[in-house]
Amino acid sequence: MERPTVHPQVLVIGLGGLGGWVLELLARTERISYLVGADVDEAWGRRKVYNAASGAMLQGYHPRLEFVRIDLHDVDATAEALARLQPQLIVNCATLQAWWLRKRLKRSDAPETADRLSEAGSGPWVSAHLALNRKLMLAVRASGFEGHVINSGIRDISNAVLSKRGLAPTIGLGNIDLLISPIRMGVAARLGVPARNVTVYGILHHCHTSHFRRQSRGAPPYFLRIMVGDQDVTGQFDTDLLLHQVSQDRFSGPEGNAVVAASGVKNTLALLRDIGLLTHSPGPQGLPGGYPVRLSAAGADVVLPDGVTMEQALAYGEAGQRADGIERIEDDGIVVHTDKAVQIIGDVLGYRLAPLAFDECDAQATELITRLRTLLDA
Repeated sequence: MERPTVHPQVLVIGLGGLGGWVLELLARTERISYLVGADVDEAWGRRKVYNAASGAMLQGYHPRLEFVRIDLHDVDATAEALARLQPQLIVNCATLQAWWLRKRLKRSDAPETADRLSEAGSGPWVSAHLALNRKLMLAVRASGFEGHVINSGIRDISNAVLSKRGLAPTIGLGNIDLLISPIRMGVAARLGVPARNVTVYGILHHCHTSHFRRQSRGAPPYFLRIMVGDQDVTGQFDTDLLLHQVSQDRFSGPEGNAVVAASGVKNTLALLRDIGLLTHSPGPQGLPGGYPVRLSAAGADVVLPDGVTMEQALAYGEAGQRADGIERIEDDGIVVHTDKAVQIIGDVLGYRLAPLAFDECDAQATELITRLRTLLDA
């Protein structure tokens, strides 16, 4: 009798600082029985998979873990791998440049340069994250894969770009999630109530995570409603100050990867288990910014709080997008940067940041990364 084919529940692509944590956490999760880790570096990837399996076993979990080599630059080979594996869900953590590489300037002899560069936002670096995400989504389309895709690369922006070409991932991870949970903890501590009784509805962009880490005033527009049970307690808080305080208490950079990964694992389980989880996440349905969503096997549905229209929600997302260095995303996916971002990148890196065409991500990313590394090594 022929044995039925068993397909992996999750394929994690990119086993670096973030993807490695995603794999480790999923390997220690009930009802996750079959995982595949993928990376372009085979020696590294095999060790990461081995470590995840070994650690899981020490804690009493015994999932099936396998490694496959995937080079996202090779769209055809990636499509073949997806067609062969047929995972239920993909978590993509591959990128050409970890965002926190720019933080090294802070620790160098040029902290003023780092501050100046941060004023441009993350938008100028979207090419470094789109380059591989774009190729993965092209492979997804070519392979006929119909499952969900969770994207980790500047998801507030890149998901919106990909959506213009009909290639939007299901959801992102982190970013808004990294604010909502600390808000719940902070409100619970101040009001003396269990955190489980605190519900937050937020519409915030990636730019708010960096803004409130640095300062408590002058943020781009955002929406925040805080409930304890059925009581709206938002008015009891200075929300700017609250966001600043909770941002100060968390790690930023590679030290915070475990929490970012936990956000991705939460989204993964909600999509796989069809539990209709009400949560927050960036880039749902290819929208700019982060929103309240309900995650189920059908995907991510935006759940706006009473009194907020989709038009208003998008206005918050687009305002955050501009604050992060993106003036607009054209209907064909061309990314137009703000004048401020163009000026700063020109001043600091000596590079003219031209509008980013959908098929020119690699060239712009290579140039930006090369110039940044030259600056770091100076």
